[in-house]
Amino acid sequence: MSGKFINNPDVLLGQPQRLIDNKSERAAATSVTTPVYFWYFDNVPTTECRLPAYSQNMPRVHASLPASESIVNAVDGRVKVNPKDYEEVDGKYRAIVKLFLLYEGQVGENVSDDQASWAMATGWLVSQDVVVTAGHCSYDYSRGLGRLVKVKAFIGYSGRESVSNGKVKARWGSAIATTDGWINTVGGKETGDVSFIKLSKAFDASEVSKVYTWTETPISRDAAELGVVGYPGDIINDKGERGAVMHEMFKKTDFNLDKSQFHMLQYMIDTFGGNSGSPVFIKDADKLNAVGVHVLGGYNFNSASVIGGHYGNRFLAYFKTAAALNGTEPTGSTHPVATKTWLWMYNQDTTESIDETVIAMLNTTRAAAKTVTEDIAPEILDDETAINWGPKAGPQMGILAHAAIAAAGKLAADSVTGTKVEALAETRPYDGVLGRAVLAECALQCYHDLVPSQQEEFTEFLGPIVAGLTPFVTKIAPRLLKGLVVPGSRLLLSNMANKLDTEKKRVERPTEAEVDTGFGRKLNADEERFLNLVTTEAAKDSESVESFLSTLSTIGDLVGSAVRKAGPVLADVAKAGLPLLLGTKESLPTETSTLLPLAHRAMLAEACLQSFIAMPESDSRKVNFYKKFVGKVKKWGPSMVKAIPFIAKHVGPVVSDVLREGAAQKKQESLLDLIPMIFG
Repeated sequence: MSGKFINNPDVLLGQPQRLIDNKSERAAATSVTTPVYFWYFDNVPTTECRLPAYSQNMPRVHASLPASESIVNAVDGRVKVNPKDYEEVDGKYRAIVKLFLLYEGQVGENVSDDQASWAMATGWLVSQDVVVTAGHCSYDYSRGLGRLVKVKAFIGYSGRESVSNGKVKARWGSAIATTDGWINTVGGKETGDVSFIKLSKAFDASEVSKVYTWTETPISRDAAELGVVGYPGDIINDKGERGAVMHEMFKKTDFNLDKSQFHMLQYMIDTFGGNSGSPVFIKDADKLNAVGVHVLGGYNFNSASVIGGHYGNRFLAYFKTAAALNGTEPTGSTHPVATKTWLWMYNQDTTESIDETVIAMLNTTRAAAKTVTEDIAPEILDDETAINWGPKAGPQMGILAHAAIAAAGKLAADSVTGTKVEALAETRPYDGVLGRAVLAECALQCYHDLVPSQQEEFTEFLGPIVAGLTPFVTKIAPRLLKGLVVPGSRLLLSNMANKLDTEKKRVERPTEAEVDTGFGRKLNADEERFLNLVTTEAAKDSESVESFLSTLSTIGDLVGSAVRKAGPVLADVAKAGLPLLLGTKESLPTETSTLLPLAHRAMLAEACLQSFIAMPESDSRKVNFYKKFVGKVKKWGPSMVKAIPFIAKHVGPVVSDVLREGAAQKKQESLLDLIPMIFG
């Protein structure tokens, strides 16, 4: 969905639309339920909304970052907004709101509302009576001020003297809605840093005729014209007032949510306290698309919480709840915390759409992944015939591909240059990489066991994961998968022999030891639950334990290392590892390869595993899941553990060659860059 305005190239008239533009109605729609937390402000005045006597900027301070919103460029790039853009009723920035906020901890017996110093922030209208702003504007953790209790919202504001010019309009806030992540996480969860303010009275069309809408934040973009517009509190006008004048800054920005800290939208755009809640726009030609909410900063970059998709907030759910807050609670609302009688929670049902580009990527991957297990074509000896591996070898080759890509990424990240790769490849088994690949393939098969309607319900989760992996995996995979010749041949020969050596190579252990998972990374609650339920199910099934007796591993070791040691390894190596192998964009174009479907199967399998891990146990798709899943691990795990215990050594030479080529190209490019400097 576009962020343009109708009859104006910069903004969109009327009520907020759904997350996808009208041109994208073909995109998949998914019904979801979102917990929305809200409260009403006490004693909302019915009198005219006037400026507070005292105000100050109070930027959010984050415990793990060295600074708040900040100037991150050597030269401050912010410029004053043209007054006509916010003073005129149809101005492109008329719907940007100057906010004054009062918190519970600021007032009491000895301090009245008029005596308190109100915090400054920015917001933006998404309807005539709903304002989007930061989550930390709804509840303050940084200074222990607690919940927001009063809001004054001004449009057309340009300093105290402007309120009498007839162009500035103001409203009281009456209620606010925010996210589970912000209100229920100590200190607030960065990704959930957004809130929606309901105004006591709507602005009418004669005051502001056009309001903003939103669009789902793209997963990545190169050279996007990104901008932040709002009221920075460090800039003082000629009357000595801080945060009086609206400023904007646009800058070409490369971003990737998969790789960024907290999966937030990051940019080198200058901001300051008072900008919190500002819209973050992508400018396409003359159109402004609102893609984030500015909330956080540091020394090197500033950040926005994102909209929709795998990492973002479901704006439609929060908007619908906020818009309905007309003095009573929506039917079905509950008090989630007994000691917080002011806090309500409502489960809002919405139909969310996913960007058609993401859907296209997912559909391509789904189709390619299926070809891997199709029956071998009679024309297999024809060099141009796609390779289908059949129902038995196909899953094994998919596991092999997943493990090879992950191991290659880890080798690249650990060595950086090609000089140490092969030595590392001979010594590092990368515990958990093979196990993760086995679990991912088993999750994919469980996904394929579902009826089509249940599979379609995965789209919202699978799409962003696949889209995030595709640019890295599909480019490098054709070269990496050439390292599968030896282990792949061994697997194919074992299938032809139709049997494996079953001689016991280790002493049997008691059941308790068989599910021992050892040490590794700290798991989140979903991963911990998943691991416990899988290993518990495995312990019930003596055949599952016995199936691994011919190996030097156990089913518990395989599952535990996959979850504790490897984790979402493909996503990890896409952030650090595979980019090193890609080099410059021009150096490694996407190759057409008959092995590429294996990469697609690996990506889809990993996405399915992450989906099942995150899925609540009450979900109907989890019925009998663990029994089926363990059965598949029992089927595929032993043969893979025996065939390729050290996958890294098979892809090591390929990784080494790619890194050396990249280093040589960078050296050549550096020399070419020096020529103009030497010869002028």
